[in-house]
Amino acid sequence: MKSTTKNLIAVAAVLVVLGGALAVLKLTDGKDGGSSSAVSDESISLISRQVEDVASMKVSNGKGGFTIVPKLTEEAVSSGASSETEKVSYVVQGLEDLPLYTSMAESVLGNGFSLVATKNVGAVEDLDEYGLKTPKASVQVNFRDGTTFAYSIGNESPGSSGSYYMCGKGSKNVYVVSVDEGIFSDAKDFVQKEIFSLNDSGSAQGTTAAPEFAKIALSGKNFASPLTIAKNSSDGQMYLSAGGQKYRTDDTAYSALVSALTTVTADEVAAVHVGADQLKSFGLDQPAAQVEFTADKKTHRIRAGGTKDGSRYVMADDVDAVFLLKEDSVKAWASVNLYGLRSKYVYLPNVADVSGIDATAGGKAYRFEKPRVKNEKQSTEDKTAYDYTVTCNGVKVTYDPNFVKYYQNLIQVQTLEDSAEKPKGEALLTLTYRFYDSKRAPVTASFYNAGNRRCLAVVNGAAVGLVTEKNVQQMIADTETASKNGTVQTAF
Repeated sequence: MKSTTKNLIAVAAVLVVLGGALAVLKLTDGKDGGSSSAVSDESISLISRQVEDVASMKVSNGKGGFTIVPKLTEEAVSSGASSETEKVSYVVQGLEDLPLYTSMAESVLGNGFSLVATKNVGAVEDLDEYGLKTPKASVQVNFRDGTTFAYSIGNESPGSSGSYYMCGKGSKNVYVVSVDEGIFSDAKDFVQKEIFSLNDSGSAQGTTAAPEFAKIALSGKNFASPLTIAKNSSDGQMYLSAGGQKYRTDDTAYSALVSALTTVTADEVAAVHVGADQLKSFGLDQPAAQVEFTADKKTHRIRAGGTKDGSRYVMADDVDAVFLLKEDSVKAWASVNLYGLRSKYVYLPNVADVSGIDATAGGKAYRFEKPRVKNEKQSTEDKTAYDYTVTCNGVKVTYDPNFVKYYQNLIQVQTLEDSAEKPKGEALLTLTYRFYDSKRAPVTASFYNAGNRRCLAVVNGAAVGLVTEKNVQQMIADTETASKNGTVQTAF
């Protein structure tokens, strides 16, 4: 974009003088007739005014157009300052309530109200030859003193990127001028596409700190029931709650979700100031997905509607605009489901929290007890260290490696796919985990034959998915081996 300062410079050239109430421009020089080949390598100031003189600049183009107007900054309003020289920003009329690229508006205005030509083509017979009969853009600058400056922008000038043919209103004298490409924009192109970025810069090292998410709530037509992700105070892990059940989140899916919410940038502004009918046409009257989250003590809300050519219509917070975002950038929250978000591990308790395990398989019962004693030498003020002993039905079991390897094999079992089946028959294996914390209720994981070499995994009565029958048979065999203080082989 060309700077305003550059366009305000009046270098040695043919100067235009404002006379009376109207600007008498160089644009009307010459008589209509054959094209003039007059060329000047020097800059030609077509009008010389100050930005403070501008009341508005109206642009009409192939996209529709816009009008740029001055607006007092919040600083000026709060201070009650009367001077507008340094207290004015420039915005698109009618979009003052939206987050705008004010620098873009200022650049378009600065390059549009005070043109400097690089060549005087002269008076031409056929304006259509220069794209000026049906111009790419028509501009009218209104000044505070009541004068106006109107002109048209035609075809791009060959051999000079960013330079276009122009002529004044009612004139056939053509010039070559450099213009800001924003002059060919639509009003909504001035709306910021950076919806939000939650990353904060570190003050001392200039590093970027990842935002801390306290809660994420997902809802909408894509979800059978609302999902909520929040940190568990007991272990500091993120848990997913749905339908009265609680699950550990899948690390990869949760990381993708957080990444998608940390920085949200649109590819396009589809519409602004959307009415009810338009909202419905975008599928945003009843969103396919909605995510509301709190990060760094600030709450945001994003709604996803219908799709268009691989992108999805989105609205965010209270911004009255509809954006288009690539599906890949929103699928982590707009196209995900409960199974995709939750951990694929059947149940994953920390061994340090488990005081014992009750197992039943093939009509046999196994009771693993795991008492602990504080290790005074290894304990610190911040952390308590323990020594563990293990028995199974009264038989001593070596804690490490025998019990540790057995425990690792139990918790490493993962589901292959989701399942809404109900358990049938007797469980092949049942594992009940007990905890040192007396306030923490035991958790039971059971495994039922589901056919096709699959077993249904059920935790506290809720099906969590299908696992391989091989994994279940391995856990049964490992339970028998560990109960006799044998060493199990690492299965995963």
